[in-house]
Amino acid sequence: MEIHCHACGGFIGDPGYISYRLPTLAPPAAVPRSGLCTCGAPIIYGPPPGHSSSPGIPALPAPRLANRRA
Repeated sequence: MEIHCHACGGFIGDPGYISYRLPTLAPPAAVPRSGLCTCGAPIIYGPPPGHSSSPGIPALPAPRLANRRA
């Protein structure tokens, strides 16, 4: 899977340096391109991997399933 910077559109070779930002009021993502990211810290608008929401933003409550008896 390829990851592209939302600021410059460049390919992110090392995801360890990604700066995850809140998606609120985010500018439109740049068009992905084949070159490497030229930003100091690649920017991704959205939650980091393994999180259902961005840090500081509460996740939506999980739906509760009704107990069903067979």
